[in-house]
Amino acid sequence: MKSTTSIKFIALFLILAGQVIHAQVKIGAKAGYSVGRLTDNSDNIYTEDFESTSGVDFGATFEFPVSELFSVQTEILYTQRGGTRNGVQPIPITALDAFGSIDQLNFMLALQGNDPVTDDNPMYADFKNESDLNYLEIPILAKLGWGETWRFYVEAGPYIGFLLSSDQTTSGTSIITLDAERRNPLMVLNPNFDPGVPENGPAWVPLPPQDFDAETDTKNELNTYNYGFHAGAGLIRKLNEKHELYLGFRGSWGAKTIQKNSVYGESHIGGLVFSLGYAYTLQ
Repeated sequence: MKSTTSIKFIALFLILAGQVIHAQVKIGAKAGYSVGRLTDNSDNIYTEDFESTSGVDFGATFEFPVSELFSVQTEILYTQRGGTRNGVQPIPITALDAFGSIDQLNFMLALQGNDPVTDDNPMYADFKNESDLNYLEIPILAKLGWGETWRFYVEAGPYIGFLLSSDQTTSGTSIITLDAERRNPLMVLNPNFDPGVPENGPAWVPLPPQDFDAETDTKNELNTYNYGFHAGAGLIRKLNEKHELYLGFRGSWGAKTIQKNSVYGESHIGGLVFSLGYAYTLQ
C-alpha cells in the first residue's frame, strides 16, 4: 500500500513534467517561513505538551495553465517540521542505554519492591527535548486565478512527503524519578554502604542528577513517508508577459501519523507557510 501510493504520486508528477515540451508552462522558485503544527489527539504521555517549531520551506514550482482561470501546479519542496518540549517528561526505554541494560535496571528496581520500567510505565526527568524533521514534499494542486497585472489566486490539492532526516536533541541536568510528580527518585546502591558502619549511610541512595545532553538520529523510528492536503491563496504581480512575482500563504495537514510505534504517540504534522516566489513563462 505504501509503495503503491508513492508510485501514483511520482507517476502523476512525471506526466505533468513531461508536458513542458508540449504546452505553455510556468517554472519558478519559492522560499518561505513555516509556522509548524504538531498535534496528537491520543493523550499520549510521550507527545503531550509538545509545542510546534518554525522552519523554512523552499523549492521549485511547475504550473501548467489549462485556461485563463484554471491551472495545475506541482512543486518539489524542502520542508522543515518539528516540535519541542521543556519540563518533566517520560524517558523512552530506548534512551536508557546510558544507565545500563534495562534488565539490570529492572532487577535493581525489583530488589527495592518497585515495578519494572516499560514503555507504559516509564521513568521521568526534567529536561528539554527538541525534534527536527525534514521532508521532501511533492504537492499537486488545482489553482484558480483571476485578474490581469494583479492576479488573486486560490489553490488546493494533495501532497506526499518523504522523510529526509529526523534528529532529536535533548539537553539539561535532572534527577530521575519513577513518577511524573517527582516524589519517588530512582535509588541506587550506596557505594559507601557497610552494615557494620551505620554512619556510612543507608544501603540505597538517590541517583545523582544526570546529564541529558545528547543528539540522536530518530529516522528509523518514524514512517518514511507522509501524505496530506495543502490549501492556500495569494497575490501575483505580473511584471510582463514572461515574468511574475507572487506572495502567498498556505496551510498543510498531514493525514498519516509520523510514528511507526503508536506507543510513542500518534502525531500529525502540518503548518502555515508564508512564501515569496518568482515564475517564468516558457512558450
